[in-house]
Amino acid sequence: MAFQGSYTLSNHSALPANIRDSMTNILKNWDDNNSNNAYLRYYTPNATLVFSGAKIGRDAIRAARDSMIHPINGPIVQCMHVLESGFVNPAAAGEGGEILVTGKVTYDLKNGRKVVCPVASLGRFVKGVDEEWCQAEYYEVWMDTGELGKAIGEMVE
Repeated sequence: MAFQGSYTLSNHSALPANIRDSMTNILKNWDDNNSNNAYLRYYTPNATLVFSGAKIGRDAIRAARDSMIHPINGPIVQCMHVLESGFVNPAAAGEGGEILVTGKVTYDLKNGRKVVCPVASLGRFVKGVDEEWCQAEYYEVWMDTGELGKAIGEMVE
């Protein structure tokens, strides 16, 4: 299944490219079931992801994604981000900073149903630890998952 998210923010060109591009690359690669977990390269080795509880380190972040998104087993078989706006708290030039993005995520469920959830994500980025680009040391997601939880619950009843 091809993914066709939209990773260009309404104020894309006004944001610092280093943290903007790292944030959008996390989301683009998260959405791509064929990315071979490339999104993990945009996190520091010991990063924290807060999404339905804290996950610390790349292995925990990978396990969290794998437990909810799987192209065959589901319950979510694909997701797609459509970004809206970005807001920054930049650090010194080239050193990272914080970026908050808003948008929507469409989840394709194993039973064929689609659920759209509004989302806001905050990433704190630092100069790359083991890559040349900025990496997230902290990433937190806020999402209205009421409809998604209900739809997944109906699949297992």
